[in-house]
Amino acid sequence: MGEVKWEREQMLVDKILEKAPYAEGKVRRERRIEFSIPADRIRDFLMLLRDNDFELMLQITTVDWPNDGELELIYQMWSVTHRTHAMVRTRIPRDLDKARMPTVKDIYPVAETYERDAHDFFGVYFEGNEKMEMPWILDDTEQGLFPHRKDFDMLTYVKKKYKLLDRFDEDKDNYVI
Repeated sequence: MGEVKWEREQMLVDKILEKAPYAEGKVRRERRIEFSIPADRIRDFLMLLRDNDFELMLQITTVDWPNDGELELIYQMWSVTHRTHAMVRTRIPRDLDKARMPTVKDIYPVAETYERDAHDFFGVYFEGNEKMEMPWILDDTEQGLFPHRKDFDMLTYVKKKYKLLDRFDEDKDNYVI
């Protein structure tokens, strides 16, 4: 049996996994732990973290995996007590009708803003969050466009929005406005 590196972090992962057998967990490095959770258990798991001294939610990051047909949500958590960062990963379908998650704003109130970001830029809908309007995208932006998805074509969008498609001058190699 080899030496256990970062024993304190491994004990913390083991303690949490004991209460959440549906999760997978590992130590990434000193003061960094990571869990993978089924999407339908995210609320249970975040409550468990909150009750085990992970007092702060730092961020919800969304990653687009179009080849897998999925979006990954990464909840970044911090424990002041343990001085440890926990990354909680889950995946959901990329299809807009199925890109839904339960809100966790009642567990971590700051999640409301992060959920709105994920909705605004990736199209993830958080059930139970009443403020799913788009806070960052301009009012005149066409609805249903999610600019951080990898298949979003910003150049074509800008050309279309500013009616530049027919104004390209080949001789000048530029747009005529």
